[in-house]
Amino acid sequence: MKLPRDASKSTEALRELDGWYERQHQTIMESESLIPAAKRGRLKELEAEYREKWLYAHDAAVRDLEEWSDIYESRAESAWQPKAPSDKDARILKALELQRLHGRIERNKDQPGRLLAEYERAVRASDHVIAHELEEALPELLPKDARTDFEGRVRENRLARMSAEDREKVENLEEWKRQASETGQALSIMNANRQKGYLPGTPTPTTLAVKYPAGRPPQVDEVPNPMWRDPALERPVNEPRGGTIVPDPGSAA
Repeated sequence: MKLPRDASKSTEALRELDGWYERQHQTIMESESLIPAAKRGRLKELEAEYREKWLYAHDAAVRDLEEWSDIYESRAESAWQPKAPSDKDARILKALELQRLHGRIERNKDQPGRLLAEYERAVRASDHVIAHELEEALPELLPKDARTDFEGRVRENRLARMSAEDREKVENLEEWKRQASETGQALSIMNANRQKGYLPGTPTPTTLAVKYPAGRPPQVDEVPNPMWRDPALERPVNEPRGGTIVPDPGSAA
């Protein structure tokens, strides 16, 4: 589903920074006016500048994810809350009714069945404020088995009472959590790779792969990168493909 603001936007500055580094690196390497020593010096300066900028961009991306998580959670929280009457007199009457309800809740703590019956009446009457208040109070009063069943019904009833706009806020939060988890995982891997010395354009030991299980949300896993080669296992460049050069046994005299 399309969110008003995708989690991938949080890492946009990092992607732009990686692109900048690769372009600068290519320009230096293709320069015909620089001698090899000068190129090495320029590349060292570029790497230092990139690493400094990357740290700032990474921290900004993490903060941005956290801020937008708070925004989506706040929107969903407001969607779950009952809407008070718009008319002033109606609000006053509802407040008095809630006071009386609190008294009944206190008197019937040991008889939650009565409160459960009152909840069913409130749901049938579409009295959202009273129903919401009982949904908050009853879980602590019901036996464990009945509580589990009741809490499942509460979510269904609250979603049914919501407007389409409020349901969208709840759905957006679920999708955001999924995207933010994937983006946070990617940031963690990138940070680990940068600390190990890997730079843009260099294959890293692992990468992220997206799977699409039938009937379930996409799943992101960290998997080995087929493009990566362990430097410790690389053959010396000055040796032929046949193997390591050794002295000819017949030449020893």
